[in-house]
Amino acid sequence: MKLDEIRIAQLADLPRVADLYKAICDHQPLDEYGADWTWGEYPSVDGLRQMIDTDTLMIGLKDQRVVAGGLLTTGEEYPQVEWPHQFANDEIGILHLFGVHPQYRRTGVSSELLQAIIEQAGREDKKTIHLDVLAGNIPSERLYVKNGFLVVQSLTLHYDDIGDQAAKILEYRI
Repeated sequence: MKLDEIRIAQLADLPRVADLYKAICDHQPLDEYGADWTWGEYPSVDGLRQMIDTDTLMIGLKDQRVVAGGLLTTGEEYPQVEWPHQFANDEIGILHLFGVHPQYRRTGVSSELLQAIIEQAGREDKKTIHLDVLAGNIPSERLYVKNGFLVVQSLTLHYDDIGDQAAKILEYRI
């Protein structure tokens, strides 16, 4: 399946963006793998509004419905990682909240959106994208590796909402 449109979210998209992330959170009990997000905490409507205002929230639309999203922020978030390449903070993009509506999984939508985010990062003069995945989230790790990300390190990360978790850190050189 091909998305109808991929673009940066605007404030007018907030209700549809919130619907996407709420659907992902509601579906998590049925997922073997997942980010373990808690709707209303992370993500939340207020948090998504702030992300749209301050960062780059890319969305994928199908039939005018937001079916995928990913947030690109700027600056280093993993100072404990020994990166193979060093860049200034403003040259580093961090990918957060990358998700696809449960009805649109396994359709190619995730790779399509991920490639658009990589292209957007290049337009923002980023030299690299960093991200983390929970250690047991095999499908997400496979998606990123298939799209050119390299696993840099395995470590324990502290997440404000779910505590200390085993994770893998990945990098994509633009």
